[in-house]
Amino acid sequence: MAMDIKQVGPTFAGEVTGIDLRLPLDAKQVAFVEAGMDEFAVLVFRNQIITDAQQLEFSNNFGRIETSEGGNPTSKPHNRRLRVDMADVSNLNEKQDLFDRFDRRRLFNLGNRLWHSDSAFRATPAKYSLLSARHVPENGPNTEYADMRAAYDALRTG
Repeated sequence: MAMDIKQVGPTFAGEVTGIDLRLPLDAKQVAFVEAGMDEFAVLVFRNQIITDAQQLEFSNNFGRIETSEGGNPTSKPHNRRLRVDMADVSNLNEKQDLFDRFDRRRLFNLGNRLWHSDSAFRATPAKYSLLSARHVPENGPNTEYADMRAAYDALRTG
């Protein structure tokens, strides 16, 4: 299948077909994804069942991975669910059970429900954020994205 990106939003976001994320990317595929990010800002790869190792291999094509070490002060090495080079923004604990309502890790992660730009506060902001949804509920809540390029372009000058 040939690589393709179909625009899915009115000003941005594209759905990629023709790339299997379970397999290592070649230079042509990496360049295709980077060009797609430049044009669409958000790329969706539907129905890609990948492991953590496969996600990291894919991610490493686009630069150094930012670790989550020290990112969540409520998460300790003994209760991490994922490896340190993956940020865990789920609602599951290390036993794969839902967090208790008052679990400090759950409360800390509530900030992810608000509009934000990943790692914008860091000295070197992230080039890309790569999100993998492993278990998606049938109804809501959805991850939303905003096209800040279109917002900037729509500002009045002068």
